[in-house]
Amino acid sequence: MILKRILILSFSILSSLTLFAQEDLCTSPSSGDDLLMELNAISKCHVEEKKEVVLPKRNRYLRVRNNSYYANLRKSIRTLKKSMKEPAKEVITKEIYLGEATKEPVLLLADKKNRGGLKETLKSYINDNLVYPASLKDKNIEGIVWSSFVIDANGGVKNIVTLGPIGGKLFEEEASRLIKSLPKFTPGELDGERVNVKHLMAIKFEMSK
Repeated sequence: MILKRILILSFSILSSLTLFAQEDLCTSPSSGDDLLMELNAISKCHVEEKKEVVLPKRNRYLRVRNNSYYANLRKSIRTLKKSMKEPAKEVITKEIYLGEATKEPVLLLADKKNRGGLKETLKSYINDNLVYPASLKDKNIEGIVWSSFVIDANGGVKNIVTLGPIGGKLFEEEASRLIKSLPKFTPGELDGERVNVKHLMAIKFEMSK
C-alpha cells in the first residue's frame, strides 16, 4: 500500500516537471543556435497562441445625396440669404428749377449758334420748328400750351407734361413733339454738381406765325 502511494506521488511529480518543461519550451525566445531545436520541439506544445487579426484601415466618407432633406435645406438657406441681401441703393439726383441752377443747361444746336440763355434758345428753336395743326389753322384757332419737362443730369429730356386749351388736343400733341425733338443738352449744375433741371415753358400757337 505504501509502495503504491510512493509510485503515484512519483508519477505526479514527474508529470508536473514534464508539463513545466514543455511550457518553458513554447514560451522561450528564439536564438540563433537553438532555433532548430525549438522548431523540432514546437509540435509538443499543446497551447496554441491566438493570432490577432489586424484588418486594413479603410477611409470612410460621408455620402450625401443631392436630393436628401439636408441638401435641400442647405440649398433653401443659400437662396434665402441671397434674397435677403440689401438691394443696391439707387443714386437719387437732385432736381431743381431753372432759376436755382448755378449753371444753366445749354442746348447743343446743330449750327452751334446759341441765342443767349436757355429760354431764348428754346424760344428760337420752337419758332423754327413748330408745325401749326392745319385743321386748327384753317379755322383760325389759336391757343397756348403750358408745358413742363426735366433736363436730366445726362442732358436728356424726360417727364414731359403739356396742358392746352379746351379742345386743343392737337396743340398739346405738337407741343409734346417739339419738346421730344429737342437736341442734347449740356446738363445744368448746382454748386459744381450735375442736377436735374425742371423748366416751365409756354408754347404759343398764333396765326401770325
